[in-house]
Amino acid sequence: MVLTSSGAVGAAFLADEPADGVDLSLFGQFTGSWALDCTEYDPDGSSTVRRGEWHFGYALGGRATTDVWILPGVEHGVSVRFPDPAAGAGVWRSTWVGPGRRRAHTFLASRVGEQIVLDGGDLRWTFSDIEADEFRWRNEARQPDGTWRLDQTFQVWRRAPRSGDGVSGFSQTRRRPTPAGGGDR
Repeated sequence: MVLTSSGAVGAAFLADEPADGVDLSLFGQFTGSWALDCTEYDPDGSSTVRRGEWHFGYALGGRATTDVWILPGVEHGVSVRFPDPAAGAGVWRSTWVGPGRRRAHTFLASRVGEQIVLDGGDLRWTFSDIEADEFRWRNEARQPDGTWRLDQTFQVWRRAPRSGDGVSGFSQTRRRPTPAGGGDR
């Protein structure tokens, strides 16, 4: 079998499982495909909701996790995450790249109570309400006065694997006023 250059990169990058002795369970629990509703909050109080998808798996010889989230027509971003005991017990390094909006962010991630918090200094991402088939995610930015502004939330649910499944055909966008209480639904 001859691999295309993309196929060769994918085969070299992705892994079927964690490497022996490597605990990737913090983010490995999300392995699989998920659908999501992304709500983006504007400073004027309005918000936009878009349907997207998020795919998690193992990478780099089974020593890291990776995920790709897709908001059609907006962003197609990728994260690579791995545990780094030198950074602290239970601490992970995480890098996200989003070429659609020309952004790259680095974080230190760890479990905080029942949540997973990724600290990027002036940016904080949080996985919360984590269940086997659903979770929530939020993106907050530190403001000049030190408070946090909610920029984005994802309501995420696991999708059953289907051949040829993709986000196209169910993508939708709608604008609505931000609900009272910070917009988190």
